Amino acid sequence: MKKIAHSFFILVTLITFTGSLMASNYLPSIIIEGETNTQLGTYSVSELEPETIKGETLRKFELTYENAKAPVLIYLYERPKSKEYIVRSNTMEVKYTSRKSGFGADFLTGKFMMYSPDANARFVSLEALEQQRKITTQEIGIDMALGLIASYYPALLKNSNLL
Repeated sequence: MKKIAHSFFILVTLITFTGSLMASNYLPSIIIEGETNTQLGTYSVSELEPETIKGETLRKFELTYENAKAPVLIYLYERPKSKEYIVRSNTMEVKYTSRKSGFGADFLTGKFMMYSPDANARFVSLEALEQQRKITTQEIGIDMALGLIASYYPALLKNSNLL
């Protein structure tokens, strides 16, 4: 009798846990991992629960570096003719855009801005941003974009200790 009651308890717990996972639709997973070939070491990108910002539901990713102090968040805003990747750390934000003409970086403007342009100017290397304006000459997929962001983003920081 005790064995049946114990088995029933485990079954109910398992069903409850599975149901709560399905209800939230949240199954975090590492999408990509790689090497930065910098002092930051390896990186990994995991998808988190989507987030609604200013009335838009955006896919959300967490970029972590082996030797960084804090993760970087990446929000994917899918537009009809482009995909904008809003990349936000504790100190600055930029966007990478993928469209038919290519993939590259720029300052973030518009409704998703969280930091002032002055704050970004203090932390973003303008020279590196200029070099990253056109990383590819064609549209790329999400996994490729996330990998390129993980590799190129640290160069945008005036001081990599800010990560």
